[in-house]
Amino acid sequence: MTTSARIRAAVLSAGAWSQSSHLPTLAGDARVELVALSSPNAAMAEKLATEFGVKRAFADWRDALEEKPDIVVVSSPPVAHEEQVVAALRAGAHVLVEKPFALDGVAAYRMRDAAREVGRTLLVGFGWPAAPIFALARALIEAGEVGPVEHLTMHLAVNTRALLFGGSDGGWGGALESGAATYTDARVSGGGSAAVSMSHQLGLIEWLTGEPIVAVSASTWPPGRAIDVHTSVNADFANGGSAAISSASTHPYLARPQWHMALYGGRGQIWLDSVSDQLRLVRANGEVVTFGDPQASGLYDAGAPTKALIACAFGASPPAGLSADLAAHVVAVTDAIYASARDGRKHGIEAS
Repeated sequence: MTTSARIRAAVLSAGAWSQSSHLPTLAGDARVELVALSSPNAAMAEKLATEFGVKRAFADWRDALEEKPDIVVVSSPPVAHEEQVVAALRAGAHVLVEKPFALDGVAAYRMRDAAREVGRTLLVGFGWPAAPIFALARALIEAGEVGPVEHLTMHLAVNTRALLFGGSDGGWGGALESGAATYTDARVSGGGSAAVSMSHQLGLIEWLTGEPIVAVSASTWPPGRAIDVHTSVNADFANGGSAAISSASTHPYLARPQWHMALYGGRGQIWLDSVSDQLRLVRANGEVVTFGDPQASGLYDAGAPTKALIACAFGASPPAGLSADLAAHVVAVTDAIYASARDGRKHGIEAS
Protein backbone atom coordinates (compact mmCIF):
# COMPACT_ATOMS: atom_id res chain seq x y z
CA MET A 1 0.00 0.00 0.00
CA THR A 2 1.33 3.42 -0.94
CA THR A 3 1.71 6.06 1.73
CA SER A 4 1.93 9.02 -0.67
CA ALA A 5 -0.86 11.05 -2.26
CA ARG A 6 0.33 10.06 -5.74
CA ILE A 7 1.80 6.88 -7.11
CA ARG A 8 4.58 6.62 -9.67
CA ALA A 9 3.76 4.54 -12.76
CA ALA A 10 5.75 3.07 -15.64
CA VAL A 11 4.69 1.18 -18.76
CA LEU A 12 7.13 -1.32 -20.25
CA SER A 13 7.12 -2.09 -23.99
CA ALA A 14 4.28 0.32 -24.71
CA GLY A 15 2.64 -0.01 -28.10
CA ALA A 16 -0.73 -0.03 -29.84
CA TRP A 17 -2.72 -1.57 -26.98
CA SER A 18 -1.10 0.63 -24.34
CA GLN A 19 -1.93 3.69 -26.45
CA SER A 20 -5.60 2.70 -26.38
CA SER A 21 -5.94 1.35 -22.85
CA HIS A 22 -3.18 1.61 -20.25
CA LEU A 23 -1.75 5.05 -20.96
CA PRO A 24 -5.09 6.92 -21.19
CA THR A 25 -6.21 5.33 -17.92
CA LEU A 26 -3.00 6.19 -16.09
CA ALA A 27 -2.82 9.71 -17.51
CA GLY A 28 -6.44 10.34 -16.64
CA ASP A 29 -6.06 9.56 -12.92
CA ALA A 30 -4.91 12.55 -10.86
CA ARG A 31 -3.43 10.20 -8.27
CA VAL A 32 -0.94 8.81 -10.80
CA GLU A 33 2.34 10.32 -11.98
CA LEU A 34 3.58 8.74 -15.22
CA VAL A 35 7.33 8.73 -14.66
CA ALA A 36 8.54 6.44 -17.44
CA LEU A 37 7.68 4.28 -20.41
CA SER A 38 9.73 2.12 -22.71
CA SER A 39 9.55 0.75 -26.23
CA PRO A 40 12.24 -1.01 -28.26
CA ASN A 41 11.31 1.55 -30.91
CA ALA A 42 12.82 4.74 -29.48
CA ALA A 43 10.75 6.98 -31.78
CA MET A 44 7.55 5.29 -30.60
CA ALA A 45 8.62 5.73 -26.99
CA GLU A 46 9.15 9.45 -27.50
CA LYS A 47 5.86 9.83 -29.39
CA LEU A 48 3.84 8.12 -26.64
CA ALA A 49 5.65 10.02 -23.89
CA THR A 50 4.78 13.32 -25.56
CA GLU A 51 1.17 12.26 -26.18
CA PHE A 52 0.51 11.21 -22.59
CA GLY A 53 2.80 13.55 -20.64
CA VAL A 54 5.22 10.85 -19.47
CA LYS A 55 8.35 12.29 -17.87
CA ARG A 56 10.93 10.01 -19.46
CA ALA A 57 11.00 7.64 -22.44
CA PHE A 58 13.47 4.80 -22.90
CA ALA A 59 14.36 2.19 -25.49
CA ASP A 60 15.50 -0.20 -22.74
CA TRP A 61 12.81 -1.23 -20.25
CA ARG A 62 15.42 -1.68 -17.51
CA ASP A 63 16.03 2.05 -17.55
CA ALA A 64 12.32 2.65 -16.87
CA LEU A 65 12.56 0.57 -13.69
CA GLU A 66 15.43 2.79 -12.52
CA GLU A 67 12.81 5.54 -12.07
CA LYS A 68 11.49 3.52 -9.07
CA PRO A 69 7.81 3.23 -10.05
CA ASP A 70 5.20 2.06 -7.53
CA ILE A 71 3.19 0.34 -10.27
CA VAL A 72 4.30 -1.14 -13.58
CA VAL A 73 2.29 -2.22 -16.60
CA VAL A 74 4.04 -4.88 -18.70
CA SER A 75 2.66 -4.62 -22.23
CA SER A 76 5.28 -6.61 -24.12
CA PRO A 77 4.67 -9.79 -26.16
CA PRO A 78 4.39 -12.92 -23.97
CA VAL A 79 7.93 -14.05 -24.76
CA ALA A 80 9.25 -11.10 -22.72
CA HIS A 81 6.77 -11.27 -19.84
CA GLU A 82 8.65 -13.37 -17.32
CA GLU A 83 11.88 -11.35 -17.37
CA GLN A 84 10.09 -8.00 -17.18
CA VAL A 85 7.47 -9.04 -14.63
CA VAL A 86 9.97 -10.60 -12.23
CA ALA A 87 12.31 -7.62 -12.52
CA ALA A 88 9.47 -5.16 -11.85
CA LEU A 89 8.26 -7.15 -8.84
CA ARG A 90 11.75 -7.34 -7.38
CA ALA A 91 12.12 -3.59 -7.93
CA GLY A 92 9.23 -3.19 -5.49
CA ALA A 93 6.37 -2.46 -7.89
CA HIS A 94 2.86 -3.84 -8.08
CA VAL A 95 2.48 -5.20 -11.62
CA LEU A 96 -0.18 -5.63 -14.28
CA VAL A 97 0.85 -7.84 -17.20
CA GLU A 98 -1.09 -8.32 -20.39
CA LYS A 99 -2.39 -11.67 -21.52
CA PRO A 100 -1.50 -14.20 -22.80
CA PHE A 101 0.22 -14.35 -19.42
CA ALA A 102 3.06 -16.67 -20.42
CA LEU A 103 4.35 -18.96 -23.15
CA ASP A 104 3.70 -21.97 -20.93
CA GLY A 105 2.43 -22.95 -17.51
CA VAL A 106 5.90 -23.34 -16.03
CA ALA A 107 6.75 -19.68 -16.71
CA ALA A 108 3.30 -18.59 -15.50
CA TYR A 109 3.71 -20.29 -12.14
CA ARG A 110 7.21 -18.85 -11.75
CA MET A 111 5.82 -15.33 -12.13
CA ARG A 112 3.03 -16.06 -9.66
CA ASP A 113 5.52 -17.42 -7.16
CA ALA A 114 7.83 -14.41 -7.61
CA ALA A 115 4.97 -12.09 -6.62
CA ARG A 116 4.30 -14.17 -3.52
CA GLU A 117 7.96 -14.13 -2.54
CA VAL A 118 8.27 -10.33 -2.63
CA GLY A 119 4.80 -9.58 -1.29
CA ARG A 120 3.64 -7.57 -4.28
CA THR A 121 0.41 -7.73 -6.28
CA LEU A 122 0.54 -9.30 -9.74
CA LEU A 123 -2.54 -8.84 -11.91
CA VAL A 124 -3.20 -10.16 -15.42
CA GLY A 125 -5.23 -8.25 -18.00
CA PHE A 126 -8.53 -10.14 -17.81
CA GLY A 127 -10.90 -7.18 -18.06
CA TRP A 128 -14.18 -8.95 -18.78
CA PRO A 129 -15.21 -9.51 -15.12
CA ALA A 130 -15.76 -5.74 -14.99
CA ALA A 131 -18.36 -5.83 -17.79
CA PRO A 132 -21.82 -5.40 -16.21
CA ILE A 133 -23.30 -8.47 -17.92
CA PHE A 134 -20.70 -10.79 -16.35
CA ALA A 135 -20.72 -9.03 -12.99
CA LEU A 136 -24.50 -9.61 -12.96
CA ALA A 137 -24.08 -13.28 -13.89
CA ARG A 138 -21.63 -13.82 -11.04
CA ALA A 139 -23.93 -12.02 -8.58
CA LEU A 140 -26.80 -14.33 -9.54
CA ILE A 141 -24.59 -17.39 -9.15
CA GLU A 142 -23.34 -16.21 -5.76
CA ALA A 143 -26.95 -15.61 -4.71
CA GLY A 144 -27.67 -19.31 -5.29
CA GLU A 145 -29.88 -18.81 -8.36
CA VAL A 146 -28.07 -21.48 -10.39
CA GLY A 147 -26.89 -23.98 -7.79
CA PRO A 148 -24.12 -26.50 -8.51
CA VAL A 149 -22.88 -26.05 -12.09
CA GLU A 150 -23.81 -28.99 -14.30
CA HIS A 151 -23.04 -27.71 -17.79
CA LEU A 152 -21.88 -24.53 -19.52
CA THR A 153 -21.60 -23.50 -23.14
CA MET A 154 -19.67 -20.39 -24.14
CA HIS A 155 -18.79 -18.96 -27.54
CA LEU A 156 -16.63 -15.92 -28.23
CA ALA A 157 -16.13 -14.31 -31.64
CA VAL A 158 -13.60 -11.50 -31.80
CA ASN A 159 -11.94 -9.49 -34.58
CA THR A 160 -8.45 -11.03 -34.52
CA ARG A 161 -8.39 -12.99 -37.80
CA ALA A 162 -6.33 -10.36 -39.63
CA LEU A 163 -3.77 -10.25 -36.80
CA LEU A 164 -3.42 -14.04 -36.75
CA PHE A 165 -2.78 -14.06 -40.51
CA GLY A 166 -0.11 -11.36 -40.33
CA GLY A 167 -1.97 -8.07 -40.20
CA SER A 168 -0.86 -5.28 -37.90
CA ASP A 169 -4.11 -3.46 -37.08
CA GLY A 170 -5.94 -4.93 -34.12
CA GLY A 171 -8.71 -2.36 -34.29
CA TRP A 172 -7.65 -0.95 -30.91
CA GLY A 173 -8.56 2.58 -31.90
CA GLY A 174 -5.11 4.17 -31.68
CA ALA A 175 -2.79 5.39 -34.42
CA LEU A 176 -0.16 2.71 -33.83
CA GLU A 177 -0.03 -0.78 -35.31
CA SER A 178 0.83 -4.05 -33.58
CA GLY A 179 4.00 -5.94 -34.45
CA ALA A 180 3.09 -8.89 -36.68
CA ALA A 181 5.23 -11.42 -34.75
CA THR A 182 3.23 -10.66 -31.60
CA TYR A 183 0.36 -12.65 -33.14
CA THR A 184 1.91 -14.85 -35.86
CA ASP A 185 4.89 -16.49 -34.15
CA ALA A 186 3.94 -18.98 -31.43
CA ARG A 187 7.44 -18.64 -29.96
CA VAL A 188 6.60 -14.98 -29.29
CA SER A 189 2.85 -15.12 -28.63
CA GLY A 190 2.25 -18.53 -27.08
CA GLY A 191 -0.30 -19.43 -29.76
CA GLY A 192 -3.30 -18.14 -31.65
CA SER A 193 -7.00 -18.13 -30.80
CA ALA A 194 -6.69 -20.38 -27.74
CA ALA A 195 -3.96 -18.21 -26.22
CA VAL A 196 -5.14 -14.76 -27.32
CA SER A 197 -8.94 -15.01 -27.11
CA MET A 198 -9.91 -18.21 -25.32
CA SER A 199 -7.69 -17.29 -22.38
CA HIS A 200 -10.30 -14.60 -21.63
CA GLN A 201 -12.99 -17.27 -21.67
CA LEU A 202 -11.11 -19.71 -19.46
CA GLY A 203 -10.42 -17.07 -16.83
CA LEU A 204 -13.98 -15.79 -16.96
CA ILE A 205 -15.51 -19.27 -16.68
CA GLU A 206 -13.50 -20.19 -13.60
CA TRP A 207 -14.18 -16.77 -12.03
CA LEU A 208 -17.91 -17.09 -12.69
CA THR A 209 -18.40 -20.67 -11.57
CA GLY A 210 -15.69 -21.04 -8.92
CA GLU A 211 -14.90 -24.37 -10.56
CA PRO A 212 -11.43 -25.13 -11.92
CA ILE A 213 -11.14 -26.94 -15.25
CA VAL A 214 -9.35 -30.25 -14.68
CA ALA A 215 -9.34 -31.90 -18.14
CA VAL A 216 -9.83 -30.92 -21.79
CA SER A 217 -10.31 -32.40 -25.24
CA ALA A 218 -9.69 -29.92 -28.04
CA SER A 219 -9.41 -29.27 -31.74
CA THR A 220 -8.07 -26.25 -33.62
CA TRP A 221 -8.37 -24.82 -37.12
CA PRO A 222 -6.48 -24.84 -39.40
CA PRO A 223 -5.36 -28.35 -38.36
CA GLY A 224 -1.66 -28.52 -37.58
CA ARG A 225 -1.07 -24.77 -37.82
CA ALA A 226 0.89 -23.35 -34.87
CA ILE A 227 -1.31 -20.23 -34.87
CA ASP A 228 -4.90 -21.44 -34.51
CA VAL A 229 -7.69 -19.25 -35.84
CA HIS A 230 -10.64 -21.13 -34.33
CA THR A 231 -10.65 -23.38 -31.25
CA SER A 232 -13.15 -25.88 -29.83
CA VAL A 233 -12.83 -27.41 -26.35
CA ASN A 234 -14.76 -29.89 -24.24
CA ALA A 235 -13.81 -29.35 -20.60
CA ASP A 236 -14.42 -31.11 -17.29
CA PHE A 237 -14.89 -29.21 -14.03
CA ALA A 238 -13.54 -30.41 -10.70
CA ASN A 239 -17.10 -31.00 -9.41
CA GLY A 240 -18.03 -33.28 -12.34
CA GLY A 241 -19.73 -30.65 -14.47
CA SER A 242 -18.75 -30.03 -18.08
CA ALA A 243 -18.32 -27.19 -20.56
CA ALA A 244 -18.32 -26.74 -24.33
CA ILE A 245 -16.14 -23.73 -25.18
CA SER A 246 -15.43 -22.27 -28.61
CA SER A 247 -13.53 -19.26 -29.88
CA ALA A 248 -13.69 -17.86 -33.41
CA SER A 249 -11.56 -15.17 -35.06
CA THR A 250 -13.76 -13.07 -37.33
CA HIS A 251 -13.03 -11.11 -40.47
CA PRO A 252 -12.39 -7.41 -39.77
CA TYR A 253 -15.52 -5.40 -39.14
CA LEU A 254 -16.63 -2.82 -36.64
CA ALA A 255 -18.26 -4.83 -33.89
CA ARG A 256 -17.52 -5.45 -30.25
CA PRO A 257 -16.54 -8.97 -29.14
CA GLN A 258 -19.53 -11.32 -29.32
CA TRP A 259 -20.16 -13.44 -26.24
CA HIS A 260 -22.89 -16.06 -25.93
CA MET A 261 -23.16 -18.16 -22.78
CA ALA A 262 -25.62 -20.67 -21.36
CA LEU A 263 -25.05 -21.95 -17.82
CA TYR A 264 -27.10 -24.79 -16.34
CA GLY A 265 -27.35 -25.78 -12.69
CA GLY A 266 -29.56 -27.64 -10.29
CA ARG A 267 -31.63 -24.56 -9.37
CA GLY A 268 -31.71 -22.56 -12.57
CA GLN A 269 -30.00 -21.47 -15.73
CA ILE A 270 -28.51 -18.31 -17.19
CA TRP A 271 -28.39 -17.31 -20.84
CA LEU A 272 -26.56 -14.19 -21.96
CA ASP A 273 -25.75 -12.33 -25.17
CA SER A 274 -23.22 -9.50 -24.86
CA VAL A 275 -24.10 -7.92 -28.22
CA SER A 276 -27.80 -7.50 -27.44
CA ASP A 277 -26.96 -6.57 -23.82
CA GLN A 278 -29.34 -9.19 -22.48
CA LEU A 279 -29.22 -11.77 -19.69
CA ARG A 280 -32.04 -14.19 -18.93
CA LEU A 281 -32.40 -16.15 -15.70
CA VAL A 282 -34.69 -19.19 -15.77
CA ARG A 283 -35.51 -20.63 -12.36
CA ALA A 284 -36.31 -24.29 -11.70
CA ASN A 285 -40.02 -23.44 -11.28
CA GLY A 286 -40.14 -21.97 -14.80
CA GLU A 287 -40.04 -18.33 -13.75
CA VAL A 288 -38.11 -16.17 -16.21
CA VAL A 289 -36.35 -12.93 -15.25
CA THR A 290 -34.88 -10.84 -18.08
CA PHE A 291 -32.24 -8.14 -17.61
CA GLY A 292 -31.25 -5.57 -20.24
CA ASP A 293 -29.00 -2.57 -20.72
CA PRO A 294 -27.46 -0.98 -18.64
CA GLN A 295 -27.58 -3.70 -15.96
CA ALA A 296 -26.65 -6.33 -18.55
CA SER A 297 -24.39 -4.21 -20.74
CA GLY A 298 -21.77 -6.21 -22.59
CA LEU A 299 -19.45 -3.28 -23.23
CA TYR A 300 -15.79 -3.85 -22.42
CA ASP A 301 -13.87 -1.31 -20.34
CA ALA A 302 -10.31 -1.51 -21.73
CA GLY A 303 -9.03 0.43 -18.74
CA ALA A 304 -10.51 -1.86 -16.09
CA PRO A 305 -7.33 -3.89 -15.38
CA THR A 306 -5.25 -0.69 -15.13
CA LYS A 307 -7.79 0.83 -12.74
CA ALA A 308 -7.58 -2.34 -10.64
CA LEU A 309 -3.78 -2.01 -10.46
CA ILE A 310 -4.07 1.60 -9.26
CA ALA A 311 -6.62 0.54 -6.63
CA CYS A 312 -4.30 -2.22 -5.37
CA ALA A 313 -1.49 0.31 -4.95
CA PHE A 314 -3.80 2.25 -2.64
CA GLY A 315 -4.59 -0.84 -0.57
CA ALA A 316 -7.49 -2.57 -2.35
CA SER A 317 -7.56 -6.35 -2.46
CA PRO A 318 -6.57 -7.92 -5.81
CA PRO A 319 -9.69 -8.79 -7.86
CA ALA A 320 -10.14 -12.56 -8.08
CA GLY A 321 -10.83 -12.40 -11.80
CA LEU A 322 -7.42 -10.85 -12.53
CA SER A 323 -5.26 -12.83 -10.12
CA ALA A 324 -1.96 -14.39 -11.11
CA ASP A 325 -3.09 -17.66 -9.57
CA LEU A 326 -6.11 -17.80 -11.87
CA ALA A 327 -4.06 -16.70 -14.87
CA ALA A 328 -1.38 -19.33 -14.25
CA HIS A 329 -4.03 -22.04 -14.22
CA VAL A 330 -5.46 -20.61 -17.46
CA VAL A 331 -2.04 -21.00 -19.10
CA ALA A 332 -1.82 -24.59 -17.83
CA VAL A 333 -5.26 -25.28 -19.34
CA THR A 334 -4.14 -23.66 -22.61
CA ASP A 335 -1.08 -25.93 -22.67
CA ALA A 336 -3.42 -28.92 -22.35
CA ILE A 337 -5.67 -27.57 -25.13
CA TYR A 338 -2.76 -27.39 -27.55
CA ALA A 339 -1.48 -30.82 -26.49
CA SER A 340 -4.94 -32.31 -27.07
CA ALA A 341 -5.26 -30.63 -30.46
CA ARG A 342 -1.93 -32.15 -31.48
CA ASP A 343 -2.48 -35.74 -30.35
CA GLY A 344 -6.28 -36.06 -30.31
CA ARG A 345 -6.33 -37.24 -26.70
CA LYS A 346 -7.91 -35.93 -23.53
CA HIS A 347 -5.45 -34.11 -21.26
CA GLY A 348 -5.70 -33.47 -17.54
CA ILE A 349 -4.49 -30.33 -15.79
CA GLU A 350 -2.56 -30.72 -12.57
CA ALA A 351 -2.94 -28.16 -9.82
CA SER A 352 0.22 -26.24 -8.87
